[in-house]
This record gives sequence, C-alpha cells and structure tokens, in this order.
Amino acid sequence: MNTVLFVCVENACRSQLAEAIANAKFGDYLKAFSAGSNPAKIINPKAVSSLARKGIVLKNKRPKNVLAYEGHDFDFCVTMGCGDACPTFLSSVKIDWNIPDPKHMNDFEFDQIRDLIEKKIVEDLIK
Repeated sequence: MNTVLFVCVENACRSQLAEAIANAKFGDYLKAFSAGSNPAKIINPKAVSSLARKGIVLKNKRPKNVLAYEGHDFDFCVTMGCGDACPTFLSSVKIDWNIPDPKHMNDFEFDQIRDLIEKKIVEDLIK
C-alpha cells in the first residue's frame, strides 16, 4: 500500500478533502495523511459539508503542521498548488496539483474542486 501526504498552507480545505477522499474511497490502495505549513485552527465547515454530500463523514479532525511529519517516509507528497514550501520527505515522489483554493466558493463550485481532487487522486496516485 502506498502512502501519501497532501500539503496546503492551512490544512483546512484542499488537503483535508484529499486525505478524506483517498482514505474513504481508495483505502485499499492508499494510506493518506494531510498537513499545512501554517495550519488553521479548524477545518473549513464547507469542506466537512462537501464531503458529507459524497457520503464521507469527517469528524474529530484538526489541521496539522507539516513539521509533524518530518522524518517520515511517504511514497508521494502532493502539494495543492498553493506555492507551499514543505520539508523534503524521503523516498517521496513530489507532485504539485494546481488546484484553486475553494474556501470562498459557493457549494456548487466547492464540490467541483472536491471532485477534481478525486479525479487527480485516480489519475496520479492509483496505478
């Protein structure tokens, strides 16, 4: 099973969506984690709602600092296109997804970003 770390600045939207989708839908292939360089205090409620609309329940999760994973090995390290600098993780393939930050989008647009993340997981990480 491959491991992946999804990274964005706040670890409140895109990287949380990616972690939850990867673990819920592709848990037979991936073990996903997420973190941010400047974590928010809470996960964006729109991310929680968007995942719920896909049948994925996100609870008891908090944004984490990417430094918590320093020294860990991952097969993949995926940044969300936010220009975020992250530590080097051993043995990881680095991938940058240029995904817009959905935090100020309406529900329809937010769900489109969620679905784009799922598509990219399939295209880039499930092989």
